Amino acid sequence: MGEEENNEMLSLVVVIRVAGTIPILLGIMMIFNPTDTIVNGDKLTEYGLIVGRYAGLLAIIFGLSHWVVSIYTSDNLHIFARFFAFGHLLIGAMDLINSIQGNIEFDAPSIIASIFPFALSILLVMSAQTPKSN
Repeated sequence: MGEEENNEMLSLVVVIRVAGTIPILLGIMMIFNPTDTIVNGDKLTEYGLIVGRYAGLLAIIFGLSHWVVSIYTSDNLHIFARFFAFGHLLIGAMDLINSIQGNIEFDAPSIIASIFPFALSILLVMSAQTPKSN
């Protein structure tokens, strides 16, 4: 493995770890403070908050899977990056659909929060170039 290929792999590892850290942090916030973290959390019943905490746990698992893949995979890391990009894209699409349907308020914090999944998806796709074979 050459120096340049090693640097490209390192940057992809960093991008995947950053993309995994954000769902981990969001999941922690959803578990410990669901009313302020989840969209319309103040309008949810106790059962809705419980489901939101489970969603937070799933977000943590999603983020940890980024880290596990970045630690234990080297040859096919670009494939996993594209897979994770698709996951972030679906999350962003769901936010967009909820905004269009009026389920999410169309205010500045909601818009900024909805941009993150799209930005992470684009960053992952841009970084996930197929390695050059010798």
